[in-house]
Amino acid sequence: MKVNHVFISIHAADFIAQSDWWARLISRPRDRVPMPSCHEWDLTGHVLFQVLDSAEGHGRATVTMHVPDLDAEIARLTTVGIDLPEPVTIEGFDTLRYVEFTDPEGNTVGLLDGA
Repeated sequence: MKVNHVFISIHAADFIAQSDWWARLISRPRDRVPMPSCHEWDLTGHVLFQVLDSAEGHGRATVTMHVPDLDAEIARLTTVGIDLPEPVTIEGFDTLRYVEFTDPEGNTVGLLDGA
């Protein structure tokens, strides 16, 4: 799998307080707000850290990988026994598509492509 970027996401019940805490830990304000429910920091050139406004999901982690061709990755993963739902288009973006599934222990894994 070729991966363009890795997103590490923390789900927060108190979005503002959690974002502020991570800003203090990382020692700088967030780099961007890609959508109202997400604060994002560039940790390295290809690793991004996010705090997500997700009261129902707080206390768990998500790893999302941006790939060049989501359809090809879905096909490849299906051949190795990992079944995925149909991807959805993310509102507010031109071509950003996303598919979400869980690993064997229940952590969320996401794949996305587009912009």
